[in-house]
Amino acid sequence: MLSVAPNNPECLIIDSCGIDTSGIVNLLERHQCKLQQCNFDQASERLAQHDFQLIFLHTCYTDTNALSELHYLRQQCSMIPIILFDDHIDAERINESMLWRANDFISISQCTDEILKRVLRYNLKVHQYRTELDRLNLLDPLTGTMNRQQFYKELGEQLSPLKKSQPAKHFALISVDLDGFRRFNNLNGYSAGDIIVKKMSKRLAKLSPGLISRQGNDEFIMLQEIPANNDLTEHTTALCNQIIHSLTEPYRYHDLEVILPCSIGVALAPKHSCEADTLINQTTQARIKAKEKSCCSYVVFDQKNQSTNQPHMAIEPELINAIRRNEFELFYQPRVDIMSGEVIGAEGLIRWRHPDKGLIYPDEFIPTAERTGLIVPIGYWVIQQAGLDIQRIKASGLSVKNLSINLSFRQFQDSYLCRTIQRLINKYAIDTSILEFELTESALFNNELHVREGIEELHTLGINFSLDDFGTGYSSFSLLQKLPISSLKIDRSFVSGVTKNADDREIVKALIRLAHSLNKEVIAEGVETIQQLNFLASYGCHQAQGYLYSKPITYEEFEYMLKHGYELKVESAATL
Repeated sequence: MLSVAPNNPECLIIDSCGIDTSGIVNLLERHQCKLQQCNFDQASERLAQHDFQLIFLHTCYTDTNALSELHYLRQQCSMIPIILFDDHIDAERINESMLWRANDFISISQCTDEILKRVLRYNLKVHQYRTELDRLNLLDPLTGTMNRQQFYKELGEQLSPLKKSQPAKHFALISVDLDGFRRFNNLNGYSAGDIIVKKMSKRLAKLSPGLISRQGNDEFIMLQEIPANNDLTEHTTALCNQIIHSLTEPYRYHDLEVILPCSIGVALAPKHSCEADTLINQTTQARIKAKEKSCCSYVVFDQKNQSTNQPHMAIEPELINAIRRNEFELFYQPRVDIMSGEVIGAEGLIRWRHPDKGLIYPDEFIPTAERTGLIVPIGYWVIQQAGLDIQRIKASGLSVKNLSINLSFRQFQDSYLCRTIQRLINKYAIDTSILEFELTESALFNNELHVREGIEELHTLGINFSLDDFGTGYSSFSLLQKLPISSLKIDRSFVSGVTKNADDREIVKALIRLAHSLNKEVIAEGVETIQQLNFLASYGCHQAQGYLYSKPITYEEFEYMLKHGYELKVESAATL
């Protein structure tokens, strides 16, 4: 007996014409297939009752319903390969059937063992791959928990009965994530983060018999059913304490024991809502509140706190109007060559000149722009304005080495980024030798390959790159050597401590030495005192930027500074 299918594949033979099927039955039985047979009218019932791996279908080709039968089966069972069989199948019938999504065919009169082996082997593989893809469409591939889409679907089904009066059960929807996970990821790499997430998933699964889903990175959401006669608050409090106790147990990574606190947000159904989207939003808000408290905290959603989020929600339509009404301005903070003392460039920093609220700083609207994707058109406006200001500087008979603007990771996700920037360069005749894009370490290493390709393509246009907040993230030095990054900016958090903290001094010296070894320009941010400047100069820092020279100023003020110079500010930034 032949053994091509060791798992004895389950096959359904469907005949819609009443022919003798003994030929196909004998062939399949010789290859250890488990068979069931039915006519077309019985097919739906059989498919509902049993999990088949293959369908062998015979239709009357002269019957106009033949292709509709194939189409119906494909709609009913999209995962299962359908193999046509007949005593003889000509090329026209094969081609037409394949167009209607048959997977394969067998001509019984011409079928050898080798042909049947090939048909079984190929189509069982197809079934295996389709089944796996279907599973992956429902599950998170890292943890095996439900993915977001499947969780939303099942959550909606669970909540639906609650909309009726006097529900027999209540639910607690719980959102949880780890505090400090991003920093752990940046320090140890994404594979280490994956290990922690998988362990976190297993711990949560032991605590919650209900639905559980990974929403992204280290964020999980769980649905806990609570009988209506139980004390909802007491039950939820106990579960949250169990989660905190479990997740704060050390995670072992290689020889290290890592402790990562957690934050938990809870929303209750039907008390707070019976709508899936609303409940998920409420749990997220509660978790954010918990994160603002001490570590290892949980917060149950409170409707009274809802109003505190309204300004952030209301800012989105205003942002859209700000783009249309051209309410943004580009301020510039000068960059100074430490040795010569000359202003040789500046960093462009966006401001929003709101018609009612006055000048709004980026930390009040950029997070919303990042979340909604509005950062993409805002980013293009910044590039356009910087290009126009470069033209204005040249027209005034002045010059700068670099004019830098920030480029976020979210902008790299725009597939039209490079083409749009190329169009802006051509339209506004932007001098790309002056234009510089600043990247953060988190943006650079968030999706390394994707961002790297974008950087290299933009560099072919003549654009320079600098790495912002250098020393605060997870840098691959080999990648820094490969990428066209011309300068590294030391974060202000290190610069501020060089005159009073030995650790900060050593870190800054090491970062300057590293920049020199990589043949990069090194720029210090947040320089506020003469003492800081002297320290940086003594160790070979090339450029400085900070309130010692100037706060961010309008283009007109920056142009005046280029013409007339500046006065060092003895005061610190706090007094300006």
